[in-house]
Amino acid sequence: MKGIISLLIIVFLLAMAFAIGSQNEAFVSVNYLIAQAEIRVSTLIAVSLSIGVIIGVLIMLVSWLSLRVQLVAARAKLRKATKEQ
Repeated sequence: MKGIISLLIIVFLLAMAFAIGSQNEAFVSVNYLIAQAEIRVSTLIAVSLSIGVIIGVLIMLVSWLSLRVQLVAARAKLRKATKEQ
């Protein structure tokens, strides 16, 4: 239940960020390592937010998978210890 509520809050905040960002039509110059572009502020906010969310989810997924591997190893060790007794 806690996960569903957290997900709904995140989706709501993302929707609000996109709605607020879409109201700004000004153009900005963005310099990245190999190029330069003129894009709208709303597009820049949306792209930055999306990249941040994707990176956050990937980091969370790696952490979760690491914990799952540790859990499986601990359960196997527990089963082995209980069989020996």
